[in-house]
Amino acid sequence: MAALHFKVAHKVKNINESLNKIKNDAMGFGLQIISRQPQMDLDRLTNSILDNPVVGREADVSKIVNLLSHSCDQVLTVVPIVGMGGLGKTTLAKLVCQEVLEEQRLFDLKIWVCVSDHFDYGRILGEMLQTLDGHMGGVTNIDAILYIFRRRWRAKSFYLFLMMFGIMNERWNELKTCLTRISRNNGNVVLVTTRTEEVASIVETSTHYTYKLGGLSHDECWSIMKARALIRSGRTSIPTDLEGIGREIAKKCGGVPLAAKVLGWTMGSKMDKEEWLSIGNNNVLNASDGKNDNVEPILKLSFDHLPSYLKSCFTYCSVFPKDALIEKELLIRLWMAEGLVGCNEDEGNKYFNALIQNSFFQDVERDKYENVKWCKMHDLVQDLALSLSNSETWTVENCSAADDISLIRRAHVDSQNASILAGGGKKLRSLFIDGFELDNSWKLKSLRALHFMIPYNIKKLPSSVGKLKHLRFLDVSGTDIEVLPESITQLYNLQTLRFLWCYILKEVPRNKICNLISLSHIEFNHDDHMPSKVGQITCLQTLSLFVVGPNRGGSIQELECLNQLGGKLKITHLEEVRDKEEPRSQIYRGKKKLKALKFEWSDGRESSSNDEQVSEGLEPPPNIERIKVQITWVKVPAVAVYDENFE
Repeated sequence: MAALHFKVAHKVKNINESLNKIKNDAMGFGLQIISRQPQMDLDRLTNSILDNPVVGREADVSKIVNLLSHSCDQVLTVVPIVGMGGLGKTTLAKLVCQEVLEEQRLFDLKIWVCVSDHFDYGRILGEMLQTLDGHMGGVTNIDAILYIFRRRWRAKSFYLFLMMFGIMNERWNELKTCLTRISRNNGNVVLVTTRTEEVASIVETSTHYTYKLGGLSHDECWSIMKARALIRSGRTSIPTDLEGIGREIAKKCGGVPLAAKVLGWTMGSKMDKEEWLSIGNNNVLNASDGKNDNVEPILKLSFDHLPSYLKSCFTYCSVFPKDALIEKELLIRLWMAEGLVGCNEDEGNKYFNALIQNSFFQDVERDKYENVKWCKMHDLVQDLALSLSNSETWTVENCSAADDISLIRRAHVDSQNASILAGGGKKLRSLFIDGFELDNSWKLKSLRALHFMIPYNIKKLPSSVGKLKHLRFLDVSGTDIEVLPESITQLYNLQTLRFLWCYILKEVPRNKICNLISLSHIEFNHDDHMPSKVGQITCLQTLSLFVVGPNRGGSIQELECLNQLGGKLKITHLEEVRDKEEPRSQIYRGKKKLKALKFEWSDGRESSSNDEQVSEGLEPPPNIERIKVQITWVKVPAVAVYDENFE
């Protein structure tokens, strides 16, 4: 082995010497080395672009709202919005929804569902139920779903949004029959977005209600492009010599706002006349000649201008299903698991923001503190990601009997296609599972990430998971497993472990999780699942819950060594702390990344004088932005009362 290392080192040395000689010879001829790698100033990216107003759709909103307001005399009215991809049909549907629900209050319930190429009206009804009540996930019996709807919401009118990718006539009729059984009241509306008039003719209740969405004007496209370019460049105005070029490029967007967005952002990184002329003369734009069927090549053009590290992060997203709600933190940790992002989560946040700015992510959802939590991908953007990684990604929506699993790096598999994993996956790095359990016989030794995306029907995690020595990400959240096998404590490369909402979970290897020396993120939300000796995992950056007490958790002083903790931390059972100096000591010193704290005392008992002393000892660090204290009779630390930044 030593001889092999010496031989390889010698070859590398010779290659470096050859490259240096080529470089010196080139410089002797006056040549310079110019990097063609696109660069992005990630530190300058902000969320301001998320707040840009929608351009040119006021009249469309008004017309559709007028249609809906005249549908109150029917039990069910279906209004199809027809238009090519990228025109903003979903955005328009959201604007209509905001108008009819929040402004005019025409409907009681709002339901949003994406319909894939595999039309399943039972799944659609199940997703409708889960949208209204998240605790109803997993109900699949159609009669049971209809019974729940009628029992709880029979007196309500609903606004249902369906984004259609494909449909069968008889299947639509079955869904329509079920929808009329949900509510017998007049005034229920289904708003359908589709690219084809064929689908519109199947679902429409009257040709009078079909709405054909047109493209934007050249001026409206330029308005979008200009706004994006200014945000990207940091300028307040477009130079005169670029204005005319930009307006000519706007004419080649075909009236498609998605094309205008991606082009505007790309142009904002190159505020130079020659660069803009180069974009305007690109064969991709000239081939369109202003037609509105050229969005995919324009997206590809924008992709080509990304730096390589962002290209890899983008193509990874091909493994998600269409219209999937993608959690930002989960995605960043998946990137980390595959080595696309380093161990610094701030770097992952910047990459995520950059993809938002490029319009590769959209429909961003933020929490009440304006932090980005979720996003989606436009189906055209999803198609681009799949086309770019087709040989490396296997999904339920892109499956083929001829696919060779041995060549696949990422797979999203459901129970109907689980057998493909039996062939082994030498190169498989990320595996997303929908509704079935792992098989001990599958050879997945190279796996980096295992995510149970749809957790229903998963009651067991086999002990063989401990043999996945390269595993860095494991998420069993929402499953019905009763035992988290002790073998997971042998996964010494594991960076992220998530077992949230595992209400049936009874056994956790609490005493050995501290053996996971690479663990950076551990998330759970049940007191009984708290690992012991958590203070020994000094590289922890995320700890969702800390339970005080010798029986369920540990001493609060264990937090003293966890100086890398960031985000939110909830500390429960503080009644177990007996000395106010115990929490005051060195617990918070050095925790510069921690932003939110929640202190919780157990209820059902009388307050003691020690509780007030302990609460005074819980003085937070100065960088904390939010504090929440549960149990009203506990005295809040003075710093939380007098600092206006605290909640």
